[in-house]
Amino acid sequence: MSETLTTTVYDPALWAEAVAWQQECGVFDVLSDQPTDAFAAREIEKAAAPEAIRAEPVARATAAQARPANPARPKSPVARPATNQHARRGLEAVADIAEAEKRAAACSSIDELVKAVQDFDGCLLKDTASNTVFGDGPIDSDVMIIGEAPGADEDRQGRPFVGRSGQMLDEMLSFIGLKREEDFRITNIVFWRPPGNRKPNAGEVALCWPFSKRHIELVQPKVILAVGGLSAQTLIDPNLRITRERGKWRSLDVVGTAVPVLPTLHPAYLLRQPVNKREAWTDLLMLKQFLNNPEGS
Repeated sequence: MSETLTTTVYDPALWAEAVAWQQECGVFDVLSDQPTDAFAAREIEKAAAPEAIRAEPVARATAAQARPANPARPKSPVARPATNQHARRGLEAVADIAEAEKRAAACSSIDELVKAVQDFDGCLLKDTASNTVFGDGPIDSDVMIIGEAPGADEDRQGRPFVGRSGQMLDEMLSFIGLKREEDFRITNIVFWRPPGNRKPNAGEVALCWPFSKRHIELVQPKVILAVGGLSAQTLIDPNLRITRERGKWRSLDVVGTAVPVLPTLHPAYLLRQPVNKREAWTDLLMLKQFLNNPEGS
């Protein structure tokens, strides 16, 4: 093993504050798969109330003529205590994360954890997803593969890594002797597809992390393959850059045991940048070497 680092996991309070800040800035709607024509929506509004719209300039002019030449200066308004919406929303996010941690910790089996994730309503991604995508493969596997988030195909089928990128990953793993049905457990950091296949934000990751962490604890793998930047950042270091740090052994503390973690490129990235497949192959060969000789890696 070339390097062992202390894992930096997401601080619930920090990510809750980040989510609250976004809401304070006016980010209340999630990204939709379908584009919205704001101009067309405005025309529909005009058509629905043409008389009111036409009368608006006249009403303003009439009001201006009726206004006194020297209006009395209004009294200073009575000061009201400001409502700290930022703090309130931050506390709500912290409460949701705490609830996720409580539910995850109470699970003593994979079946219980699956139900806990399905019953959890704290992550808004669940509202726009078709299915909860939890995991696939044997639950007692020595190898655990952790990706980022479900895509459209995964959302439809309710299974991780079943689209083009998943098929590529399965094929690549088969060449080092690993089959999904027999040899590895596969999952994602986030259990619901982000609309438009966007990258999950920090708040969404923080809400899913207690369940992902418990998933790892229940499987107790001997090695983890972190697939993609978000996965590696969550498991190893939030500041990790996958293109620079892939192929370098790290570790994750799992119930007091340092489990080796190997970050690698996501197959979706390889589909866009096939020239980098050689680097991914190198990483998988490192994984194979570890499995053949774990003590000497």
